[in-house]
Amino acid sequence: MTKNLLIEDHVVPQLFTTAIEAYEFEHKAHEKGKSYKNLETFGLLWGYSIPQKGHLPARIVATMATVETSALRHQDWVKPDLNSIVAKKEFFERYWPNIELVGTFHSHPYGSLTEVNSAEGKGWRASEGDKGFFPWFHEFVSPEQPLLAHLIVTIARLERRGWAYPDRLKGNEMDKGYVLSADERKLWLRSYASERSSTNDDNDLTFEFSDDLQLEIPALQNRFW
Repeated sequence: MTKNLLIEDHVVPQLFTTAIEAYEFEHKAHEKGKSYKNLETFGLLWGYSIPQKGHLPARIVATMATVETSALRHQDWVKPDLNSIVAKKEFFERYWPNIELVGTFHSHPYGSLTEVNSAEGKGWRASEGDKGFFPWFHEFVSPEQPLLAHLIVTIARLERRGWAYPDRLKGNEMDKGYVLSADERKLWLRSYASERSSTNDDNDLTFEFSDDLQLEIPALQNRFW
């Protein structure tokens, strides 16, 4: 059975603006240091999980997103500090036990629409590195969770300023993502998951990459109309 990721409306601008800032604005370690743009960035999704019940699929509801400012960022990759993530998770568990870590998000920056479409596997999709990282992150950070969501926010510069209403991705990705244009940029959202499974021995746990997480953002289209 497929699984659903529901992102509440106020979380969406957090995702978009995080990707835009890393992409369009210069980043320096100090005032006279070398500056960098078009960087990837990394963050966490927080909310709550609802297990499968009868004919209803398992659901993850993201109510908040936070940015990992300690992550090492590059134009082609991003490396979060897992000690920082574990510390945040423990902080939430102690003081906000009603909120749990439900997933991650990171950005894929591209210089143009042509680069996105010519990238191996298309730029809005998970890379081979992503497919290995998601289960590893799950096992290291939240092994108690049966399911984690992983969202990719892809951004590219358009040659001309334009506007396009949010739309679903095409083909067999229709239920897994959105695409939209806003001013001089084009943005994609694409969902993935990692799953925990076990044999009869509960100590024998495995964590696997999954591409059957449906993405739902009910207010997205209304917000951009």
